[in-house]
Amino acid sequence: MNKFFTLSLIILGLCLLPFFVKADLLLHYQFNEGAGDTVKATVGKDGKLGNKSGANPKWVDGPSPAGLEGRFGKAIDLDGKTNFVEIPMDLSPQATDGAITIAAWVKVHATALDTHGQNRQPVVMKGNGTAGWEYALYVYDDFKLGFSVWNCGGSGVSEPSSTDMLTKDKWHYVAGSFGAKEGSKAYIDGKLVTADTPPNANIPCDGTANVFIGHREDGQFLSATVDEVRIWNEVLSQQEIASFMLVPVQPAGCLTATWGKLKAGY
Repeated sequence: MNKFFTLSLIILGLCLLPFFVKADLLLHYQFNEGAGDTVKATVGKDGKLGNKSGANPKWVDGPSPAGLEGRFGKAIDLDGKTNFVEIPMDLSPQATDGAITIAAWVKVHATALDTHGQNRQPVVMKGNGTAGWEYALYVYDDFKLGFSVWNCGGSGVSEPSSTDMLTKDKWHYVAGSFGAKEGSKAYIDGKLVTADTPPNANIPCDGTANVFIGHREDGQFLSATVDEVRIWNEVLSQQEIASFMLVPVQPAGCLTATWGKLKAGY
């Protein structure tokens, strides 16, 4: 009993850890469908592949960190011209201080000025010119990373960008967070690359616009492959962000699959 009972407790803990360590996970997409135009949510509401004209995003292989090849399954590839993922929901920070963290795996192919002359493209963003801009995790034209939040008047509460750069056509884990006390922070591969504590950290706008992956409604599009998108309504620490970089939330079969692998070793 002892060996197998102990193993079962360990496995159960490992499988449930991603769900309970952060109870405030609002949205998570694994992009493992591999076909179709619906993106199933592990947490939150399902999203839809879309385009302004032309084709929807393509299904491709996800990131393969050394030693974890195949862990992340499939991903979506965005053309940087017309396509995106749209999440039809009013997903806003539920914490009283407007706290939020956004994270995703991303492999950027190219950057360019958009039709409005903007020099940045959103990985994940929420807001529009009608309902109000809210927050966005950006890649700038020089491959630097930025995180922006706005108040309902449309002005930026905080918009820091990094000095560190992403490498073209290489997978990186990017994240951005905001809290009224903490300010805005951005991370590349678990490393803090920029931070800004504004002197007047107003609460970000809590609007009704949809969430977009790879697109902003006034004309910005991201040319990149994207996977494992998550949004929390709290400020994650650097250590927590680094840990989620390599731990996708497991499906219901986690216990069976892990148990089978470990049991085979006895």
